[in-house]
Amino acid sequence: MPSGYIPYSLSYLLLDTAGRVHVVDPGWSSETNWTVLVETLTRAGRSLADVTTIVATHLHPDHLGMAGRLRTATGAQLVMHAVEQSAVATEGSTSQSPETTAARLRGWQIPEERLSEFDWASMQGPAEQRPTADVTVVDGDRLLVPGFDLEVIWTPGHTSGHLCLVDVGRNMILTGDHLIPTIHAGLGLGAPSETNPLADYVASLEKLAVYDQCEVLPGHGYRFFGLTERSGQSREHHLRRAREVALVLAAGSADSVYDTAAQLTWSNGWQNLHGFYLYSALLQTAMHVTYVEQYGAPALP
Repeated sequence: MPSGYIPYSLSYLLLDTAGRVHVVDPGWSSETNWTVLVETLTRAGRSLADVTTIVATHLHPDHLGMAGRLRTATGAQLVMHAVEQSAVATEGSTSQSPETTAARLRGWQIPEERLSEFDWASMQGPAEQRPTADVTVVDGDRLLVPGFDLEVIWTPGHTSGHLCLVDVGRNMILTGDHLIPTIHAGLGLGAPSETNPLADYVASLEKLAVYDQCEVLPGHGYRFFGLTERSGQSREHHLRRAREVALVLAAGSADSVYDTAAQLTWSNGWQNLHGFYLYSALLQTAMHVTYVEQYGAPALP
């Protein structure tokens, strides 16, 4: 990945019993990543001609980005959740236009002089990142992958149409960016949703609780066991932030999303947040403010 904050994403090649390949989250579109994918297929005794299906857990360019090129080269079908496909079809890019995003930042009352920090081009991602799906799926659907029994689980939160894939027989669950071992998923980073992304995320975590025996195959970091424990950590991470926001709001010490965010605890320090990371922090803060207004301060664990 071009950003140094998260150095790489994970792609998965599922080799079915008919000798075909099914790619989950092909990754950021670049010549380097394309070479890695082709070489990995070769090491597995396969080629681009064997790729039959491409699944994107969600629409972000580090997961969906190379899907268009891979589909063109292989003729494979691209699969996404129906909600995510709707977002792709209506939005046209993973980011809003610079003008729309600047308007949102002003609505959060960011100081005008800070707008110059934003590199709009890098926030948009690669130009070829948003192919539309050939096949859309919904919660409970099963993918046709011989030798696997992959069930689709709709897990909104990170994006509104995020999906996970579970194969109980193989004790494995592919979680995309819903659950990651090294960092906690950002929320509300897809198309605008009528529901609160934090509330959606907490409910999605609870939906996966029955799969604690499965090995987790995430979109970043490394494969791991302990789904229930990690789910609890991620849940508490976000609810702790909501409690912090509730305290700021109760104190009446903030008149805007920007003022509220400045009073919160950030792992890298508020003063070190710039550009995309500042935007993400403000987006998360706005989401937590709405959550507290709707549901009140979360109870302590």
